[in-house]
Amino acid sequence: MSAARIAVDARPLCYPGTGIGRYTHELLARLCHMGGEWFLYAHQDYDRAAFDLPNVHHRSAGIPPALRGSQLGQLWFPLWARRDRVQALWGPRHQLPPLLPAGLRTVLTVHDLVWKEYGDTMRFPGRQVESLLTPRALARADVIAVVSEFTRGQLQRYFPQWAHKVTLVPGASLLLGHGSAPLQSGGTGSGYYLFVGTLEPRKNLPRLLRAYARYVREAPQPRSLRVAGGGGWGGQDIGALVAELGLESQVQLMGKVDGERLLDLYRGAHALLMPSLYEGFGLPVVEALSVGVPAIVSRDSAMEEVGGAACVLVDPLSEADICAALAKLDRDTALHASLAGRALAQAQRYSWDDSANKMARLLLQ
Repeated sequence: MSAARIAVDARPLCYPGTGIGRYTHELLARLCHMGGEWFLYAHQDYDRAAFDLPNVHHRSAGIPPALRGSQLGQLWFPLWARRDRVQALWGPRHQLPPLLPAGLRTVLTVHDLVWKEYGDTMRFPGRQVESLLTPRALARADVIAVVSEFTRGQLQRYFPQWAHKVTLVPGASLLLGHGSAPLQSGGTGSGYYLFVGTLEPRKNLPRLLRAYARYVREAPQPRSLRVAGGGGWGGQDIGALVAELGLESQVQLMGKVDGERLLDLYRGAHALLMPSLYEGFGLPVVEALSVGVPAIVSRDSAMEEVGGAACVLVDPLSEADICAALAKLDRDTALHASLAGRALAQAQRYSWDDSANKMARLLLQ
């Protein structure tokens, strides 16, 4: 890659707590060490620590965060692409900038089609932007990289004319190799239930909490629940719902958690709970599995694909089904041990290094 000049729509780096932000960061941090000249285009500044390299060049439109100028910032990208004489551009978030130079190779990453399947779980502006710009980007892209076979299937369903351009470049876990050493909480298998994710409608947290409340009423010694996640919109007042359900002593709302603290949370958990209405991949699932913690996930979803045989499957629309899974995984120690025993091998099927190498090949073809 020594002679390559590659541009990246680096706007996701401005939102490091999101799944797309994390995916972009992990791949790009590896790609920039492979040589070549990298040009990172964004609408505002971001943390550049991981990209402080002589072959990485940063271009920012300098739009203040208060203006929410993510889309406006794209107007600078084609100008920069011409000035920087780039040969390829990676769009890691469903969009490609307009008016790019002729002959520029483009790779588009599609994480999900939530705007098609569960548009009512999105903010209205975001849904409108996705529905307007994503189909155009799919048509223009030379290659479409998806993060799961589930997302590939969604693209084949809604945009079959572009199926021939689709290839798989999944996410992975940063926690592989950390193991599941015992902690003060007692270690994997004897701890709490854990939810990790942004507090937004498609995460299905209100239904999960109601199912958990039923489990608490019925179980002799119910496990506690820890909720790790920031944000919150769309009427997701989780604290109020916890109080309404009388779960203040059972549910701990921890806010946004990352780094070593998140690792400790995973390692101390009995199981991860992720009965989302929709996900394109499900990073928390592969993270939990990578430290030997099984998961309860939605049936017929990307999470089922990622979790494989280390998960209990539920109907995300059924409180009774979720409650039954909580009770079963609580009392059935043989089942829990079996799932936990398969977890690490399943997580090892996904590698950031492998995905970065594949993305490099796609950009240079």
